[in-house]
Amino acid sequence: MRWLLAIAVCGCAARPTGGEQPARPVPPPTEAAKPPADIALSLPGGGNALWWDAAGATLYLTDSNASALMTWTDAGGLQAASALPAGAAGVSLGGIVRRPDGTLLVANFGFGTEGGMFAVASGAATALTGLDPARRRVGLAQDSEGALYSVYFVGTRGATPSGGVSSLTIAGTAATEAEIASGFHKAVGVAATPTAVFVADQTDKAIFKIAVPGYAVSRLATVPAVDLLLLLPGGDLLTGGGPTISRITQRGEVSTLPGAFEQVRGLAYDARGKRLFVIDHSLTVGLPDKLRIVRLVE
Repeated sequence: MRWLLAIAVCGCAARPTGGEQPARPVPPPTEAAKPPADIALSLPGGGNALWWDAAGATLYLTDSNASALMTWTDAGGLQAASALPAGAAGVSLGGIVRRPDGTLLVANFGFGTEGGMFAVASGAATALTGLDPARRRVGLAQDSEGALYSVYFVGTRGATPSGGVSSLTIAGTAATEAEIASGFHKAVGVAATPTAVFVADQTDKAIFKIAVPGYAVSRLATVPAVDLLLLLPGGDLLTGGGPTISRITQRGEVSTLPGAFEQVRGLAYDARGKRLFVIDHSLTVGLPDKLRIVRLVE
C-alpha cells in the first residue's frame, strides 16, 4: 500500500538577489483531494456482501434480517432497493454483482437445501432456476468482460466441507453452471479477471489462483482468516474474516491494513473517492452490524 507523504518546505533567512523570487510554501491539499474521514453507520439488519457501482456512485448491500437488497449513497444514505424471496430454510444472502444491463445478482446461501441466486431488475426480484440447491453459496464474482463465477461448498454440520468453483451462464431466469475447479473446502470468497479466478477457502485460511484458460489451480497465499474477496484496481486482493483486513499481492505477499474491526465480511472500493467500504459484523448479540467507510489510497 502506498502512503502519501506531506513534505514541509521551509524558507531561508537570506534575501533573494537579482531577479530571484522568494520560495513559496507548498499549499496543503484541498479538501476535495483528501480521502474522506472514517465513518461508521449502524445497519438495520445483518450485513454481508457489498458492491460499489462507480457509474452511479451507489453502494449495494444485503440485509439478511429483512431479506432485502439495500443501497447507500452520499446524498441519500441507506435506502431499501428490493425485497428478496425468503426461503423456508432461512435467509443468508451472499455476494452481489451488477450486470452490464443493470440487473443485480445476489447469491443465496440456502443452508444446504435452497442454495441459489436472485436476479433484481427494476426493483423486482426473481429466483433463478437451474442451480443445484444443495450448494451453499456465498461468493459471487464478475470479471471485466462480464464472465460470472460462483463459489460454493457442501457438507453436513461437523464434517469437513467440500467446495468448488463454477462458471455461470444466465438466459432470462434460467442459470447454467459448469464446474471449473474442485477440491477446495469451505470456499466462501471469489474474485475474477479475464486471466484468473481467485478463491478464498475459510477452512484452509488460504487464497488460491485458478488460471484462465486451463483452470490450473495454485496456492497464492496463506492468511490469518478469509471471507469474501475484493479485487482492487491495481490487482491486489483484500479479505477479512476476523478483526483485520489482509492485503494480498499477485506475488502472494500478505500485509495487514491499518484499523481494527469485530469481524470483517463484505468489502467494496471506491477508486475515485479513495475509500473502502467494510461490513463489520457484530460479535455481540443484540448489537447491529456496521457499515464502515475508511480511507484507502491505493
